[in-house]
Amino acid sequence: MKVLAAIVVSPHLSASGGARAGEQLSASLMEHCDITVANMMDGYREAFPATPRLPLTTTLPAYARRLPIPNKYRSLIYRSDLPSLIEHGDFDLVHLHNPMPALEFKRVAHACLRAKIPYVISTHGFNEIANRGNAYGFDFARRQVWTALVQRPVASAVKQADSVLALSPADISIVREMGFMGADIPIVPNGVPSPAPVDPVRERTILEKFGLLQPRDPARPTFMFLGNHTPNKGLPILMEAFRSIAIPYNLVIGGERRGEIDYDGFVRSAAPDQRIIVTDRLQDDEISTLMRRSDLFVFPTLADTFPLVVLEAMAHGLPVVASDVGGISYEIDDGCGHLVPPGDAPALASKLLALTAQPDHLVAMGQRARTRVATHFTWPEVAKVAARAYEAVLQKRTLAARKVPVSVDREMRPLTGDQRRKPA
Repeated sequence: MKVLAAIVVSPHLSASGGARAGEQLSASLMEHCDITVANMMDGYREAFPATPRLPLTTTLPAYARRLPIPNKYRSLIYRSDLPSLIEHGDFDLVHLHNPMPALEFKRVAHACLRAKIPYVISTHGFNEIANRGNAYGFDFARRQVWTALVQRPVASAVKQADSVLALSPADISIVREMGFMGADIPIVPNGVPSPAPVDPVRERTILEKFGLLQPRDPARPTFMFLGNHTPNKGLPILMEAFRSIAIPYNLVIGGERRGEIDYDGFVRSAAPDQRIIVTDRLQDDEISTLMRRSDLFVFPTLADTFPLVVLEAMAHGLPVVASDVGGISYEIDDGCGHLVPPGDAPALASKLLALTAQPDHLVAMGQRARTRVATHFTWPEVAKVAARAYEAVLQKRTLAARKVPVSVDREMRPLTGDQRRKPA
């Protein structure tokens, strides 16, 4: 089975959860099929050197190069030679990861249709797409642009897919609303690798860099946020919540800075016994060190599908307080984290105070978080499920060509009713 993992992502980005998930899943799928990666973002080549890959050329249309528009708008119109590689390649199946830029996502799907190659789609970013730009604070005009340049192209690709692999049960209704009529929507979640072994010398250097060498103190908990600082990730909600918290604390805000956010004003608003550390972009070992040093991971996102960063925090033994959106309720349970309503800063602050008042309980929650990830969300196990989904698609195509009735594998049926609850 020859599979192409087509990762559609704007090349100017410094990080992408959907692209990272596509790369990690593809690396684990090498044990199950002959897989090749074609990624519009070239930055993952060094992180996954063993994965076979095709070089890609990405461009902006000529008219876009002449327009003085910010990168956040250019991200909607990048193109690549992925469609040509598909039409002239020799693949049995194409797996599309990440839906942005959506126009390119649609072009790749339509190339599969022209080449008569079956394709499957993972639902990275589908919750944000279904949110219709509300989490970004779009006005009417921008919502219309979002509908035309994002929602409709993605729906066009979804409608004609051979299968859609939902990251969690929360995506099933979104996929149906986009028009997918297939009988099966298997659940193929994200996973995370086990944290790398600790290098004590490097760890000390990182902690010294961020001023966190002092021993952990239950009376001064360390909170951590990590994510893009785009409006949908809820950083303004985080800031509002912490402005109302009166206890001593350290707060680590990880992720690339954005010019429109007043970080300095937020740092100055802290009391003398409160320390706010805005890191800017972090390396992987810095993320691991800061997660190990933290007591609680905070993720007040307004729109998210299945954030990898939540699983990464849990894998490092961190309990999580996050918004109840998308598939986050599938990632955590009451034993290892808590959900709060999206956009509710007072509820977030109240939950953080309640949990940090019980430091022993926090430690126990972190241990359960690590166990939950190791049980349900590892890439080798996810790869097995994805490989079965590929085989089901190819079998269905073969039997359809022979006009033979198709029997559905019980393990690949979509979850319904009580089955849609979070794994135990």
